[in-house]
Amino acid sequence: MVDTIILRVHDLRKHKALCDYINRNFNGTSKHTAYLTKEEADTIRDSETIDGTMFIDYFWNPKTGTHLVRFKSQKKLNSSQHYYFHVFENIDKNYLEFNFSIPKYVYGTNILMFCEHIWNKNFNYGRNSSLEYNLKNSFDLVMQFIQTFFKREFPFDDMIDFQDVEINRIDISYNQVFDLKKSAQDYLEFQKKLRKKNLRIDSNNHIKFDTSLMFKTERYSLKIYHKGPEYTKHDRKEHEKINKQKGYEYFDINGLQSFADRMLRYEISIRDKMLSYLFNHYVFRKNCPIHKARYEVYRKVESAITKNDKIAKRIGMFKSEDRKQNFIQKNPYLSIDKDHREIHKKMSKLLNTNRQFFVKTNKYVDEYNTKTIPGNKEPRALFSKALFIECCKLFKSFLLDFQVHERPQEYIVSELIDKYNSEHYNQLPKNEMMKFNAILQSKSFDEILKSGYYSRSTFFRYRNRFKAIGITQNFIIPFDHINVPVDFSQYHHTLIYGKKLILR
Repeated sequence: MVDTIILRVHDLRKHKALCDYINRNFNGTSKHTAYLTKEEADTIRDSETIDGTMFIDYFWNPKTGTHLVRFKSQKKLNSSQHYYFHVFENIDKNYLEFNFSIPKYVYGTNILMFCEHIWNKNFNYGRNSSLEYNLKNSFDLVMQFIQTFFKREFPFDDMIDFQDVEINRIDISYNQVFDLKKSAQDYLEFQKKLRKKNLRIDSNNHIKFDTSLMFKTERYSLKIYHKGPEYTKHDRKEHEKINKQKGYEYFDINGLQSFADRMLRYEISIRDKMLSYLFNHYVFRKNCPIHKARYEVYRKVESAITKNDKIAKRIGMFKSEDRKQNFIQKNPYLSIDKDHREIHKKMSKLLNTNRQFFVKTNKYVDEYNTKTIPGNKEPRALFSKALFIECCKLFKSFLLDFQVHERPQEYIVSELIDKYNSEHYNQLPKNEMMKFNAILQSKSFDEILKSGYYSRSTFFRYRNRFKAIGITQNFIIPFDHINVPVDFSQYHHTLIYGKKLILR
């Protein structure tokens, strides 16, 4: 289920043989420079049109406030002769960067996911249709692929020291297959009515397009899009070219297009900052008793600081001195122990350290990351299965948050309210909720909030009441409209009983 991966091979002098091989055998090297603002540079770097074929590096000029942008691209057909992968030599930062899609490298298309298929030896339809199994199995597949990639594409085993191979970014993806193209399109339109959890309604981080929606932060980005138009725009032309070069139909282009038309693709791009956050909070020294005790202190102090900040913000809103003093008496600041503050300060520095994650590490690095030991900071860490599991948890949460469900019929809502009231002392106002539910039959929660029918406080009160009976913003599909599971069953069924999409 891993798609794009960024691998950095550090220490160019140590890997001189690798650099020389690339310069002799890769084509299309080019360099350009341009002065751009940071916003312009970020827009180019994150653009979908780059798609791994152009590598961008930029340096901030503090005197002018602009960024010097350097472009460089070297490419080579993979050993199967169906996909160009690229490498970028960064002399200033002393590494080679490989940026490519693993399923495109293996199959020539990411319409097929990087997972076990019917042609694999240990394939079992029931087991391999499980989302959980495929997420769990992905780590071993990726680590095996990295080893195989370097052995297959570069002629000498001693060219690579895997203690210098960093995984700088990793994308996890899932292709949800529908029965019809229209079902996929309709489902996406319903998803556009949803808002990512904990995202402010006026946030600019949630972007919607005709055939996609995207949520972007500094640490990671999330994307859902209809695969059909994306295949038409990008990969189809490349497949037509390869078929022409090979002189036969290596790719079943019409079959791939038909398959892609029935797909919604979910992607999460986890950058190095997010990898560092996940590692520092959930993997780093997690079995060390000293670190665990300090981490608990850190969390308690963080909670107290957050609550005190909210109190201070609320106090600043009062114009009346009497009301302000009355609020302070009822909501005093939380006291924080001096020793705990010192622990919090040291832990904050430790937990905010940017890390680098390598395919292999040495004994010293592993000891630093598992035990509390004195000494200098160690930025290196192993890209472990434990870290990958945290990445998968993040992806799964995003995937499930954007699954939409049938809107419950009126009698079901009525029964749910009655059931809740029979089990709880504090009763829900059934008549009021049924009136609100009538509006929900044609509008989403966000649309009701934006419409101004209710004040914000009243709206959120109703939203919490419906959440109490199990109805959330995701229940917006009309009854019996679209029903699609979050698994691989339809995906594998199509590949087993459909046409052969690529030659193997």
